[in-house]
Amino acid sequence: MKKQYAVLLPVILALLTLFTSCDGSGSFFSASGTTNEVIVIMDENAWEGPAGRSLFGVLNSNVKALPQPEPNFRILQLTPENFTSTFKVARNVIIPEISDIYSYPKLTADLDKYAMGQVIMNIHAPDTASFVEFVTENRESIVDYFITKELERNANYLKNQIKEPVSRVKQIFGINMHFPKGLPNITEHENFYWATNNAARGRQDIVIYQFPYTSETVFEKDSLISIRNRVLGEYIKGSFDSQMATATVYSPDYRKMETDGLFRAELRGLWEMTTDMMGGPFVMHAFVNENTGMVVVAEVFVYAPEMNKRNLLRNLESALYTISIPNDEKKES
Repeated sequence: MKKQYAVLLPVILALLTLFTSCDGSGSFFSASGTTNEVIVIMDENAWEGPAGRSLFGVLNSNVKALPQPEPNFRILQLTPENFTSTFKVARNVIIPEISDIYSYPKLTADLDKYAMGQVIMNIHAPDTASFVEFVTENRESIVDYFITKELERNANYLKNQIKEPVSRVKQIFGINMHFPKGLPNITEHENFYWATNNAARGRQDIVIYQFPYTSETVFEKDSLISIRNRVLGEYIKGSFDSQMATATVYSPDYRKMETDGLFRAELRGLWEMTTDMMGGPFVMHAFVNENTGMVVVAEVFVYAPEMNKRNLLRNLESALYTISIPNDEKKES
């Protein structure tokens, strides 16, 4: 029978954002290090043993919905004595502790302890066996927590780099959204906006479209796939009379989420051109703009043949985490 702590972990992870360290030593520094890198503080014997191998397996698991295997994170292991000031400002840190002072496995986190934007995850367990079980059963929650923190961190950087949201997007869809630099090619149709760098390699695209909200069933997985195929199939064409479609070789991952108080349905999958040798990963967020009564769909996708796509997609995906709905001035007046 599964332990209660495994069931409770997603709730615990959701609450971790409420806790920050009282240590102000890092308040003047921003977290440093490579994007999508996690540092694990563990002695050599434990790292090479069952506990370390289980944690490595979680962090080294493959990114969802990519056309080729890529690990979720770059992993750097340090012994506790080597966790010096240079590494204490790293953006993502995991500190396992296996000791009989704990009666059951648990997880805590410190945010901004040594640097702004930093996440330190502490995983405690009374013994190796319970540590391995805890980490293995909750692998997806642990991975998703760090990925979300990376996306939020990158979104904040994007909003600081690009001070103003895209004005045309705000005019058409009534939302604030910040695009990364380098997407100069714009295509517009009614209720449809498409920005791309149109690059032969490392191509990045953002598409936004909207339609009237009629029922919450629109946010069901099959409904979103159908809408995606219809809209993007109409407006995104390729060679040989091809059109964009959701690839069926991989059933998109689907979840409901809330970011900055805004309910969203997310699809994460693969796209393809129907009669052309093109394809790649995409991420879609769909939500209701209560100011307009419209369902807004924002999607990012990349085309990068013979290239790794994890960082390319996540850097673009962070734009989805800049989305907000302005206050409705008419309602306030």
